[in-house]
Amino acid sequence: PSIAVAGIDGCPAGWFYVALNERGQFHHGIAARFESAIDELRGADLVLVDIPIGLPGAGHPSRSCDTEARRAITPRGSTIFPAPSRAALGESDYASACAANERETGRRISRQCWGIVPKIREVDRFLARGAECPPIREMHPEVAFWALNGGRPLLSSKKTGVGLDERLELLSGRLAAAADCFAECEAAYRRKDVARDDIVDAMVGAVTARLGPDLATFPERPRRDATGLPMEIVYARP
Repeated sequence: PSIAVAGIDGCPAGWFYVALNERGQFHHGIAARFESAIDELRGADLVLVDIPIGLPGAGHPSRSCDTEARRAITPRGSTIFPAPSRAALGESDYASACAANERETGRRISRQCWGIVPKIREVDRFLARGAECPPIREMHPEVAFWALNGGRPLLSSKKTGVGLDERLELLSGRLAAAADCFAECEAAYRRKDVARDDIVDAMVGAVTARLGPDLATFPERPRRDATGLPMEIVYARP
């Protein structure tokens, strides 16, 4: 099917994506590798992925996009943790990654951050190769839902029934097929491969991308990291 936009989220099985065409029809899939997911989305005008892309390092020890986004979605700000430095990505264990990150940025990384380092590394290496691909930009689901909710943070966790229902309601306000998409995905995949919150996270990426191309960013004028990647989090203008 033709693809206009897509959202991708990391999941236990690898990467889960939801793609939308111009008419708002959806399709979805799992890929073990990020590169394979992008191969499935070759025709997209924009792909939003829930993973840090531009990374801090010597000279820019923190990302203002993380700081501004945390402030915006308070009291849910703890769902956004500081991105690791590129130096930390090259380490094979947590202690070494903390030491490398501290040398570059002055702080260690959290266990939560270390848990997704393999996925950050995978995306970073893919982008570094400069392969031909659709535009890929960074989003954060809680920021995306904050924007869809008129610039108000959602107070319930997406892992609760109430929080999931709130998010599906917001998605349905922007995409007529949202409830059908969620139900189809929920039935199609095992929870050990794709969790329910992975589904709504990929969906809000696709819905946000569809509200572009003029998306807002934290910060308003993103800086670029040492490799030229923007340190930004995009969202639909509330």
